[in-house]
Amino acid sequence: MSHAVAAEELAALGGAKSVTAPRTAWPYLTDEEIDAVRENLVKGRTDWTYLCAAPKGGPGGALEERLARELDVPFVVATAGGGPALHIACMSVLEMGDEAIVTPYSWGQTVSCILQAGGVPIFADIDPETLTLDPKSVEARITPRTKAIVVVHIGGIPADLEGLAAVARKHGVALIEDCAQAQGSLYKGRPVGTFGDFGCFSLGSGKNIAAGECGALVCRTREHFERALLAGMHPARNFAEIQDPERRKWIDSLIYTYRVNAISAGLAVKQMDRLEEMNGWRRANARGLAERLAGVPGIRPQRLPADRDPAWHMITWTFVPEEVPGVTRKQYVKALQAEGVPLGSGYVGTPIHLRPVFQQKRTHYGRGYPWAAHPEGERIVYRAGDCPVAEKRCAELDLTLGGGAWMRDEALLLDQIAAAFRKVTSQIERVKEIQA
Repeated sequence: MSHAVAAEELAALGGAKSVTAPRTAWPYLTDEEIDAVRENLVKGRTDWTYLCAAPKGGPGGALEERLARELDVPFVVATAGGGPALHIACMSVLEMGDEAIVTPYSWGQTVSCILQAGGVPIFADIDPETLTLDPKSVEARITPRTKAIVVVHIGGIPADLEGLAAVARKHGVALIEDCAQAQGSLYKGRPVGTFGDFGCFSLGSGKNIAAGECGALVCRTREHFERALLAGMHPARNFAEIQDPERRKWIDSLIYTYRVNAISAGLAVKQMDRLEEMNGWRRANARGLAERLAGVPGIRPQRLPADRDPAWHMITWTFVPEEVPGVTRKQYVKALQAEGVPLGSGYVGTPIHLRPVFQQKRTHYGRGYPWAAHPEGERIVYRAGDCPVAEKRCAELDLTLGGGAWMRDEALLLDQIAAAFRKVTSQIERVKEIQA
């Protein structure tokens, strides 16, 4: 049989690419946002809070007020990023050797914040559809030393927040939400980050709000708010805002310098004017792609509960090998990548509990810490099989499409991606020839 028609030949085997439409560059900054940054720099000539967020006020204060108003929460601390927000939250509730339950299916900072606070991560499994923490798996891992649950809304998909909050309340532990990829995602009509004791947001350059290096910590109580200030904010701010006499005596320069960059904060405030619009693009593109790929073999979108409304930081689908018999996931991905589809074999890769830090229990602390601070630290072992759903997803099933979920109106791009999938899956025997 001849395969001489170049337009129909798979790109991986020498044919033409299917996807040629450009993608909108991200971050996408408007002239108004750039002008706002310039205006803040000019104000910095006479008001130092427009250049430094050490005291309360300036763009950092404006960002906190904006987030508090839009999320309807009592306290917000603007931070240097999502990682610092998570670290501060963990420092507020963990002591050396305490346990915190967390997902193995995430970017590492969802877990490293526990280690940085001296806590011992205990991994629970994920729901096979939402890919977020399974409350039943979490509850099965609660012990007397558990002090926190750290949940990530991976890819912008809200976790089962009611279920997790119920477990947290039942056992008297803190619930920390990692919302780095979920700015604007809704659970039962309410923004993520507002259900737990803490909500941690990233407003960095790769996120739904892209303001350089920037983040925010939402606190539900004044106690947690003041603990957060002590952990990462400048004494100039702490003396102005910490009210509790017992905590005021600990105000010092012995802190993590986790305050927000004032210039990034100003950009974030202005960019929040467009958050709903940008998330609308993401939602429309995710929906449009799912519609275009309906019935294409080898791939299935997530089946989300009706009460979840993700803002789609990225899209993760399931590889269905029985629909493309004889084709491996590597071959499937390589064929589509050659066509120009921004597809990968998953975002997480190796589940976190199976990575060297946990297999060898070795961190920057040395001497076996933080496990050495746990009475049964030697007995804590991280094994393959501990989190079977997450492990199977990473090893066999994950298919991930980009970050940012393509900005603005990307109809032509989506049409071409769908055409690429149909081209590849119509030539399964040829896909088997691809070296992967």
